[in-house]
Amino acid sequence: MQLWEKEQIQTLLPAIGVMAVLAIILRLTLGKREEKIRLIPLQIIAVILLALEVGKQTLSIIKGYDLYHIPLHYCSLFIYVLPVMAFYKGKHRQKVNAIGAGICAALTLLMLIYPGIIYSGANVREYFTNYFSFHTVTFHNLAMFAFPVILALELHTPQKGDLKAVAVFALGFTVVAGTMAQVLKTNFANFYSCNVAPLETVRLNMQEVIGVVPTQIIYVAIVAVLHIGFTVLSYVLYSLVRNRIKQKTTV
Repeated sequence: MQLWEKEQIQTLLPAIGVMAVLAIILRLTLGKREEKIRLIPLQIIAVILLALEVGKQTLSIIKGYDLYHIPLHYCSLFIYVLPVMAFYKGKHRQKVNAIGAGICAALTLLMLIYPGIIYSGANVREYFTNYFSFHTVTFHNLAMFAFPVILALELHTPQKGDLKAVAVFALGFTVVAGTMAQVLKTNFANFYSCNVAPLETVRLNMQEVIGVVPTQIIYVAIVAVLHIGFTVLSYVLYSLVRNRIKQKTTV
């Protein structure tokens, strides 16, 4: 699986440029408004993501449900976290916002480095002819757009304790997704097998040497650590960028 395919270069790079321009426009027009106004773009994104997912689940049921469509993938977190981040006003709001910013940063970083592991060139080619491909491309690009929106409109200010909340949340996700991947024998978030061909070869070779169960235990543990570590690292990088932007705007 390539890091970048031709179709991704042709579509994702221009999309990133559009996202940057829109984020700047939002910053100039809404940046100094009260929070309930600044939250509107994120609320719109959250509602659209939910609508896209409802369409996907409905079509999957009609066609004969595919277990792979159960929303237990890493990017499925957006249909749970972003609506809460956009509309929740309770006492745990700071931690929810930190988690939302963290997973948005993680997706953005991964899309910039390795979009091929998220969706393929075939998904881009089938964009107008296959709803599942339309959903995959649109969903991930829109979820990615949430990150510059959060940054531009200052929808979260990092505070002490946020990193722990992000890490605990990521741990919880790995426990649920990792367990269900084994129970249902379905590759949620790469917990059952690896989408990166060379690494999958290593996993299969290990099975022949030490057996299926020990290999899978080791494999799941490694994938869990990678998920948690990448999410935490992404939040740390986001915090650095967020604080840098804040320093420049207050000078």
